[in-house]
Amino acid sequence: MKKSDDATLSTICATTLGAVFTIVAYVTHDARTAGGVAVGSVIAVANLLAMRAIIRSLVTEPEGEDREKDASEDEHKGAGRRGGAAWGIFALLKIFLLFGGIWILLTKKLVDPIPLVVGYGVLPLGIAASALVRSLKPRR
Repeated sequence: MKKSDDATLSTICATTLGAVFTIVAYVTHDARTAGGVAVGSVIAVANLLAMRAIIRSLVTEPEGEDREKDASEDEHKGAGRRGGAAWGIFALLKIFLLFGGIWILLTKKLVDPIPLVVGYGVLPLGIAASALVRSLKPRR
């Protein structure tokens, strides 16, 4: 893992917390509750990975692209806008898929709402845990 890759550490922390929450739900409640927590955790980690891809594509320059000093700045900005628009459309589709998927899960009563929310809670907790882990590492 790269030293500066906070998103990967957040994903690992969220996945670990999701597994722990699922096991605790199974031990303390029942399989249906654990299943709801697991589904919420999977949705949260998938959302985190999708947001990671979207944000990286919009913030960083494409890899392997060596710009010449004489290259037109307008061409570069135009290419960025096209890429940004594509990722913007992907982000919009991701939101519809997220909300639509959760709506289907809840209206068809495939999972209970509270365990789903508990599982989805690994998203902010994973990000916070990764910040804690990062702050505990010794600095050079």
